[in-house]
Amino acid sequence: MYAAILQRRKERRTMVDIEKVLKVEGVSNSYKKRKFGFEMKDVQVLDNINFHINKREFFGLVGESGCGKSTLCRAILGLIDFDGKITISNLNRKEDKKKVIARKVQAVFQDPMSALNPKKTIGFILEEPLRIHKIGTKKERSMRVNEILELVGLDSSYRERYPSELSGGQRQRVCIGCALILNPNLIIADEAVSALDVSVGAQILNLFQELHDSFAMSFLFVSHDLNLVYYLCDRIAVMYKGSIVEMGDAEAIYYHPLHPYTQLLLSSIPKLEEEGQKEICNEEKDMMTNTVVSGCKYYQLCKLAKEECKTWNNMLINAAENNEKQHYVSCPYYNY
Repeated sequence: MYAAILQRRKERRTMVDIEKVLKVEGVSNSYKKRKFGFEMKDVQVLDNINFHINKREFFGLVGESGCGKSTLCRAILGLIDFDGKITISNLNRKEDKKKVIARKVQAVFQDPMSALNPKKTIGFILEEPLRIHKIGTKKERSMRVNEILELVGLDSSYRERYPSELSGGQRQRVCIGCALILNPNLIIADEAVSALDVSVGAQILNLFQELHDSFAMSFLFVSHDLNLVYYLCDRIAVMYKGSIVEMGDAEAIYYHPLHPYTQLLLSSIPKLEEEGQKEICNEEKDMMTNTVVSGCKYYQLCKLAKEECKTWNNMLINAAENNEKQHYVSCPYYNY
């Protein structure tokens, strides 16, 4: 199994283009915390996020619940305001027309039922993006819908069904079809299998692999499961409290984590080839969730912490020994 993962990743790397499909530069976001209807202080959700995704690349974004993964996805999709710059296939998210950018990036969300209109048939839902963008004649749109249904493992008989008549896995396949219908350059899969049974989720993951291998498109795969992200992705970024604390090749992140938070995440789960991993105690979980500090956001939990960490600006530094590879970590005291 592990040899197959490495071989598939090696083959994909030879296909990855230098062209950047997505560039996220200095993206930040905050909201007003409210209590009993009164506005309180600003709460920082995203803090100076920087990364890029190459053409044909499978990029993983991992982190605990509440770290800002979904907020970042909504910023990329143009669903919320943000500070900074997001470029999608050389189109600026803030400056260019949203309708044009919508054809370049699409999303597959966590809950397929809430993502589909329960009062419309599957055929209507799949054809709607084509009508909005005025693509093709009625006959051509109908043929395209049938083609997409076949592509995601369904058939034309599903056109007349409603979302409530489908299983969770079938609904998620329809959501994937909705994302594919405009032939985008980038698909964002935000916890796309976490609401599904294990066996059904495995089928959806295999479908993602087939689509990635068949079409020249990139994926941003968001999850809290490091094993899953390692299995699928070429590169991985680890988020903690709105910042990226480590980013690099999947093998480097999984087998040679540098940041103490990444090491803690990996030690709390059973690795694919290891046993006897320790668990995060409840006290540590509470501290990670509730503590807000200046400087390094992981300061109060870190065993390597020094006084200088209180003023650390959370910048990413390249720690790779080989100049051809890049392994970024937001920690000046990492151990390679």
